Amino acid sequence: MNLDRRNFQRLSQKAIAPFLTFAVIGYFIYHSIQGDRGILAWMQLQSRLLQAQNQLNQVIKVRQDLEERVRCLRPESINRDLLDQQVRLQLGYTHPDEVVILRLDTPS
Repeated sequence: MNLDRRNFQRLSQKAIAPFLTFAVIGYFIYHSIQGDRGILAWMQLQSRLLQAQNQLNQVIKVRQDLEERVRCLRPESINRDLLDQQVRLQLGYTHPDEVVILRLDTPS
C-alpha cells in the first residue's frame, strides 16, 4: 500500500506541470477565439465595417445626385427641364393644353 501511495504521489507531482501548462494554453486559445478581441469579434467588426462602407457609398451617391440637381438650378447654368419640373411640383403650375387628373388617396 505504501508503494501504491508513493507511485501515486510521484505521478501526481509529475502531472501537475503539464496540466497547468495545458490549462494556460487552453485559456489563451479560448480567449483568442471567443474573447472581446478574438477572432469571432474581429469577424463581426469586419461585417459591420462592410455594412458601414456600403451605407457611406449610398449616402455619397445621394449627395452627388442632389449636388447635380442644385448645380442645374443655379442662375448661371439653369436646366430648363429641371426648372419646369420643380415649378410644376412646388407651385402646381400646368400648361393650358394639359389635362390634370386629381387622385384622392384614401388612408388605409
